[in-house]
Amino acid sequence: MMILPYSESVLAEQIADALDNAVMTRGYATFAIPGGRSPGPILSLLAASLEPYVCERITLLWVDERAVPRGHEDRNDCATLAAWEEGGPLPGCVAPMPAEAEDLEAAAAAYAQTVAEATKGEPIDVCLIGIGEDGHLASLFPEHEGLKELDPVFAIYDSPKLPPRRLSLSLGIISQARLRLIVARGGEKGAVAARVQQHGPQPKLPVSLLPVSDTYWFLDEAAAQVASV
Repeated sequence: MMILPYSESVLAEQIADALDNAVMTRGYATFAIPGGRSPGPILSLLAASLEPYVCERITLLWVDERAVPRGHEDRNDCATLAAWEEGGPLPGCVAPMPAEAEDLEAAAAAYAQTVAEATKGEPIDVCLIGIGEDGHLASLFPEHEGLKELDPVFAIYDSPKLPPRRLSLSLGIISQARLRLIVARGGEKGAVAARVQQHGPQPKLPVSLLPVSDTYWFLDEAAAQVASV
């Protein structure tokens, strides 16, 4: 388990380097992001640092989305897009999850196709991951049936966190990403990191199920203090 001190600038630089390398190697890059408040400053710094040639060739994806109308304040994409635009122009392709659809199964299938076309069948280049105090990531919750999903994108109707209806990338597709960067801020997130170190993979702690290789944890001071106890 690779633990590093939390730094928005370092995270932005690491993401930029990975996306730049992908574009230089294959001509395109894919980047999946979470909702919540934590990604905002990172995305603003990233947007400011990307060369236009690279930015234009990035597809921006989301790891999960709540089933509320587009533009709703509870959408994961609203705050993250606003934060990105504070730093610079949006990527060449922005692909929000269609979680506002009435038919979530069709929406999941459509987004799976969007991901497949963006990645051209390759792994997602970078996943930025936020975690909950219960160790969930995306909409992958402790001991939830969604942890067993084999499809790359799936619908959720009984999320333990509101709202109950959501779309999420599966554990499999996140685990296959070339680079996974986990943000853990605050003592409760540090306790999650400590549990992962102490107990290893377990369905009670979904983030612990990610591969150790190419997964990096970024802990702020409060989280690091708890994780090191």
